[in-house]
Amino acid sequence: MRTLNSLKNIIGNFANNIVLNLLRFISRIIFVKVLSDVYLGVNGLLSNVLGILALAELGVGTAISYSLYKPLADGNTEECKSLMKFYKIAYRVIALVVLILGLILLPFLPWFIKDTSGIENLNIIYLIFLANMVIGYLFSYKRTLITADQKNYKITPILILSNVFMTVFQIVILLVFKNYILYLLVQTLFVFIENFAVNRYITKEYPYLREINGAKSLDKGELKEIKTNIKALMFHKIGNYVLTATDNLVISKFIGIVTVGIYSNYVMIHSAVSSFIYTFVSNVTASFGNLIAEGNKEKRFKVFKEMDFITYCLYGVSTVCLLFTFNPFVEFVFGGKFVLPFAVVLLIMINYYLVGINQVPITVQSAAGVYKYDRYVPIIEAVLNLTLSIILVQFMGISGILLGTLISYCLPLIIKPFIVFKYVLFKNISLYFKAFLKQFLTLMLSGLIVFLILNFIHVDVLLQVIINFIISLVIPTIIIIIVYNKTEEFNSAKGRFIYLFNKMRKRV
Repeated sequence: MRTLNSLKNIIGNFANNIVLNLLRFISRIIFVKVLSDVYLGVNGLLSNVLGILALAELGVGTAISYSLYKPLADGNTEECKSLMKFYKIAYRVIALVVLILGLILLPFLPWFIKDTSGIENLNIIYLIFLANMVIGYLFSYKRTLITADQKNYKITPILILSNVFMTVFQIVILLVFKNYILYLLVQTLFVFIENFAVNRYITKEYPYLREINGAKSLDKGELKEIKTNIKALMFHKIGNYVLTATDNLVISKFIGIVTVGIYSNYVMIHSAVSSFIYTFVSNVTASFGNLIAEGNKEKRFKVFKEMDFITYCLYGVSTVCLLFTFNPFVEFVFGGKFVLPFAVVLLIMINYYLVGINQVPITVQSAAGVYKYDRYVPIIEAVLNLTLSIILVQFMGISGILLGTLISYCLPLIIKPFIVFKYVLFKNISLYFKAFLKQFLTLMLSGLIVFLILNFIHVDVLLQVIINFIISLVIPTIIIIIVYNKTEEFNSAKGRFIYLFNKMRKRV
């Protein structure tokens, strides 16, 4: 059931991601053609500026999600009601805090931008972004329950319909009115509609949610555990924000808002690819939490190795694919002025791979709730990242910012697996790093072979996109099969896919 529920969630999220990313991509092309480069940069920048306010969430959602695994597995609705009551109150407080902090931040907006000329109604644009965020916090708390219960796939049709209608309306607004503010207001409207519809459906699925206001409060022991996890997660939230969201801020401050827009095209594309892969990883978090509760340590380690290998295959192949397809694709779709140097793209993709390959240890840490052991590491990482990025941008431009991010990420890349192996899997950490080194060297070999082949192929840009994609997809796949076909993790993953395929075929 864990496997089948995970599969249903993965299929549902895949469907949602396909629709969402396709429409987002079409919308981005029209956005670039209709509005100026400046607004593309503003769009990317304000998303990251408001990420500062997201730190007010403090990891409450993750902590509650972990606390829900056991009562959901035991069918303890009273415990679920108490947790959701606490969650509801907490998120209302967070929404209010985010609103107040957002309004306080408003006068400081020009500080984040090197040159504000050409940006009209910046304050109004920012307030619309803020409204979207506050609405999300007011309505989204119920989603944690259905996610922890591994039934997220049930709300996928609502998400798909909402995204389709929102994007279609936004495209019409761009084509007819060419107005960025109206474009954003459509998003606000659909953020509200989607959250309202999802909440109604979840309440129907879990009728006891109507009774949470009268539920008993959490006892002191439960509150203490949640608060301990929140304190640890607070540092993780800060570190993750600085790692993932400050690049645009530094680019905007020291290079310019237009460069933020150019860089954001690359981020949009690799984020779309990553969203499909992360769907697999994130949807097994609840399953792994349930597996940990069973207490079978050997099975944990076997599943971990399988997850790690599958994630490596997906992130490894997509890294090589994107590295060699990015620039011809961006040139063909958006134009030559939106293309970044290959050295910059290489740094983008190294960061993409390292962040991606570390998702399995992060997922297992989240499922096990062992947040406290590395709670100060994200702060060190954040300071290191910001410091190095600001120093290196003076000498290397955007490459310096990405290099600063890369260097700082070495900390969680080492420490996350160490914690998981010591406190969750109870295995020697050398097993992980040997596997990591083998994976990295295999990937480097794949990338080198693809580079040497493509170095001799020079054709028209569209044909170059197609050729680069095919070669950079096929070569790494073949090499991974050759290197790993006799390993336990390869055959375990292969067996699971065959099992799931047969199950789905029988049901069809």
